[in-house]
Amino acid sequence: MSRVDFYILPDTQRTSQQQFACKLAEKAWQQGNRILIQTASADESHIIDELLWTLKQDSFIPHAVLNTSSNDDNPILISHEAANDGQFQLMINLTTTIAEQDRFERIAEILNQDEASKQMGREHYKLYRNQGYDLNHHDMS
Repeated sequence: MSRVDFYILPDTQRTSQQQFACKLAEKAWQQGNRILIQTASADESHIIDELLWTLKQDSFIPHAVLNTSSNDDNPILISHEAANDGQFQLMINLTTTIAEQDRFERIAEILNQDEASKQMGREHYKLYRNQGYDLNHHDMS
């Protein structure tokens, strides 16, 4: 059974969600997981790619944008399109659509205090709950 974690950030900034996604991906990678960061657009994929390059001055986080990389064996993949190949332990969902739960051991939904984000989180929570997934809530304030 898949686990879904909802991370609620204390502000309304999209950049905070993106930065948190990168930190979460780094932590999961350090634990030996393969991660898909699902973004809402090509522009957001580029932002996440840049953030992962600059997140830490003293370390490298191996990653690739799925549709521009010939090597999809990277432990962290970023995609704004459906990633049909590969098995991932964690999917970090930065989109407004619900994840295909059966493809991932764990899903992370990163929300903030923006009304649209909270409403989307409620809708996703209901859908995941109705499908019987293990739901967890993390208040990051």
